[in-house]
Amino acid sequence: MAGHFVRWTGNPGQLVADSAIPQDIIDSAQHLADKRRGRFLAARILLAQLMQRIYGLHRLPPIVKRHNGRPAFADRDLPDFNIAYAGNTVGVLLAEERSQVGLDMDIVRAHSRQTQALMVQGLSSGEIAWINAQQDVPEAVTQIWTLRHSVMKLQGAGEEGLRSLQLLPGAGRLRTTLPTDLQILCDAEPTLVWSCALSPHVRRLYLWEITGGGQWSALRDIALDKPDDGTKMMRLTTLHGRALASY
Repeated sequence: MAGHFVRWTGNPGQLVADSAIPQDIIDSAQHLADKRRGRFLAARILLAQLMQRIYGLHRLPPIVKRHNGRPAFADRDLPDFNIAYAGNTVGVLLAEERSQVGLDMDIVRAHSRQTQALMVQGLSSGEIAWINAQQDVPEAVTQIWTLRHSVMKLQGAGEEGLRSLQLLPGAGRLRTTLPTDLQILCDAEPTLVWSCALSPHVRRLYLWEITGGGQWSALRDIALDKPDDGTKMMRLTTLHGRALASY
């Protein structure tokens, strides 16, 4: 089982919707402000292209909002997906089979000191100790923040999910009172931090980027059961209340 993460950076207006996007989705975006409308449509275009690439579907299936406000395909037999935005980057994470995913992204050093001080409020002592031990503290704050929000988005649990979540990044552990087994993969690139929360059954994560010309470029193919040589890659996994991780 695999997860698929595609992202695109640029002016959302440069992505042209085609026949894969149903007219009702285009119409539903008309009331949004220009920037939000562009990102909304760009995310659906990425999702449509991903569904065509992985599953051979030439038209984006109907999308609904679940009771927790989380967008999902109306057909529950179709894979789960999650959408994230950071600056002018749009990302989509797609699951395979009946597993759930959560995606969050953030720009490195995009927040003021005051904002970062607010971001660390409510963190556990283990999370704060790990942050203070890193060479780049602002980047570390962003990683923890992004990790936590990817889990929240997978669970669709809102602030309750954040309060029930405890990360022990130094030990590679994840604890939550919610009945969800998961694994998290988070990386800090020069300008972007991203975090993918996945089912523990996912064994590979495929990363793609769509270039300015609309071409798909494979970035990485990550085996989740093997150590990664990226020095800033974090992996946290919890299974039945016990957690494992590799760096």
